[in-house]
Parts: sequence; structure tokens; C-alpha cells
Amino acid sequence: MIRVKETLIRQASDVICWLDATGREGQSVPVLNNLLVELDQDLPVQGLSLLHKPGCSVIWRSQLSDNQQLQRSIDSGRATEEQKQRPLEVSYLLKGTVSDPSGTFNPRVFQKNCGNNSYPQIALYRSPDGTRLSQHKALQGLLSYQNLADEITAKPASWALVTLQVNLSSTGDSFIFNAQADSQGYFRLPLTRLSLTMLSMGFTASLTVKADKTQSGSAFPDPDQMTAMLIGLADSNIFAASINVLAEQKQHRLILGFVPDETRVTTLELKSP
Repeated sequence: MIRVKETLIRQASDVICWLDATGREGQSVPVLNNLLVELDQDLPVQGLSLLHKPGCSVIWRSQLSDNQQLQRSIDSGRATEEQKQRPLEVSYLLKGTVSDPSGTFNPRVFQKNCGNNSYPQIALYRSPDGTRLSQHKALQGLLSYQNLADEITAKPASWALVTLQVNLSSTGDSFIFNAQADSQGYFRLPLTRLSLTMLSMGFTASLTVKADKTQSGSAFPDPDQMTAMLIGLADSNIFAASINVLAEQKQHRLILGFVPDETRVTTLELKSP
């Protein structure tokens, strides 16, 4: 009697790397939270499933065209090196949404070309409540769009991206820090891995913003589609590509802000270039 055992052959197509993009740029810090990932229903390829692991999601494919399938063989003996090679896979666009049930990270839309283990990286940004602060070195603000003639109240710059460039006077080094606002336009940007001693010796800093005015606070954003905005203090009617950040040392703490003796969260206005 001949017994045949059949198994469903699946192929590991790619691995999505989820990275924490908040704070100092250039650090590849994986997001270890349990994320909720949902793929679009109208994807160009079928038979996709995800296996989630800390910091990444493995994409499995069970439906491939004949020339992309793993080769099945009933020949006896060891497989040849050619038979061991991974079949070439036509890349495809993977689209979906990702969110963090704990609220530590902001939700987002994503779309990435995947296939052939290209290891696409997708950046996630911490929410203001999920932002880690170190020695109180953080910059906060509230972003809204400039009022148009037919608007009664200012529209919050939901999910806007903020970038701070810090230039140290003592060494001449430059560092870039990133953060994302929440649905109401509020952001907290931590200056991680930059000591108070380094900052106390003098520095200059400027803030730039990317946003999408069509974005609502109730819909998941796509940070990759945001564009640079002009920025200015609220009601000043003065806009520029960046705004300077001020520093004041009080009781062994370095206070960062946009106006002298800042006692409340400063509102910044945005408008298209």
C-alpha cells in the first residue's frame, strides 16, 4: 500500500519591519507592541496572510502563478542546487492599515512594494501620551491650519509630522528629531540621546512641518503622502519654511519653546506654500 501525505505549500514572500520613527533620526528601533494590521480587500494578488512577530510581520503567499511556485518533485535522491533556489517573485503593492490597540503609537495607512524578501520598512510614530521623555528634554506645540475666509474656527493639523534640526555650537554636529501630532494637532517631540550638558553649551534649532490639509482626524493618515507646509505663530500672519526654537534654563532644566517665557502650549499655524 502506498501512503501519500499532502501538505499545503505556502511561500514566505516578504517581511515587513515596523520601526519606531519618533525621536532621533537614524535609529532602527523595532516596534514590539501587538499591532493590529488589516490588508485592503482589493489587493492585486490573492492568497496573502500575515504572521506577526515582535517588530515584524511575515507575508505568506499560498497562490502564485506556475512559474513562481515552489517546485514539486517526486524524483529520488538529493535536490540539486538549482532546485533549492527560491523562485523569482513578481513584486506587488501591499496596502492596508496598522494601529496599536494600546494607543502608544498613532495609526496609519501604508502601501509598499513587496515580494522576494525585500524587507520593506514602515515607520510608526508615537502618540503624545506614548512618547518617552528624558530629563524633560521635549518640545511641545499645537498645530492648526490658517483660517480661511469662510472658516469660523481653525482646523487642527491632524497627524502632521514635525521635524526638529538641532545644531550644537560646541561641536558643530547636527541632529534631526521626528514626531507626529495626534488627531487634534498636539505633538510632543523628545530630544532623545542628547544630553543636557551638550545642549547647555549652546545650540540652534528649527522646526519644519509636513501635513495634509485634506486629512481628517477620524481617518487613518498616510505620513508618506504628506508635504511641506509654511509655519508661523498663531495670529502673526508671518509664515516661513521653518520656525526657530528657543531655549531657557530654569532650575537645572532646559525649557524648549517658541516664545520667550512660554507658560502654555504655543499654537502654530500652517498654510500651503
